[in-house]
Amino acid sequence: MKRQALIVMDVQNAIFLNKNFEAEMDKIKILINLFEQKENEIIFVKHINYIDKESPLYYKKAENIALHIDCKEYSIFTKSKPNAFSNNDFADYLKQKKIEQLVIVGFNTEYSCLFTTIVAEHEGYDPIFVEDACGTVCSEATYEMPGLDINDFVGSFLNWSECITVLYLDEYLDEYSD
Repeated sequence: MKRQALIVMDVQNAIFLNKNFEAEMDKIKILINLFEQKENEIIFVKHINYIDKESPLYYKKAENIALHIDCKEYSIFTKSKPNAFSNNDFADYLKQKKIEQLVIVGFNTEYSCLFTTIVAEHEGYDPIFVEDACGTVCSEATYEMPGLDINDFVGSFLNWSECITVLYLDEYLDEYSD
């Protein structure tokens, strides 16, 4: 089996100011527990905005950029761009730990989760996008696309690439929880 790391994207207080993400967080916590049991890497990635003072993730808004979950002794990396690989320390850490497969969950689906997944594949990793363990503050109104299910759209888009595995939590557990 490939050496996996769970990549938890942007689980920060500012995200939870906009919407109830209890269902997504429950799924993320299930994966965290599974990775802890297997003693696999769990990595949190935080988005910090250094430019837009109005952004809820502006670096001086410490309470907003704080993680919304107890991250214990996990590795934490910051980024200011849409993907975790924009932080060279993140990429170096994965290489040092000999990680081959990234399981990507968190927020926002069509921003950090999508871009990190695509770049992970480009960088030679075998990414798994867990569709129902991702969420977004955006809606069909944000994109002026009535009926848009953002998670389903992003999941389908990634799946159609035929180089990224897209699973629901139950499918992931069936395949990887032994």
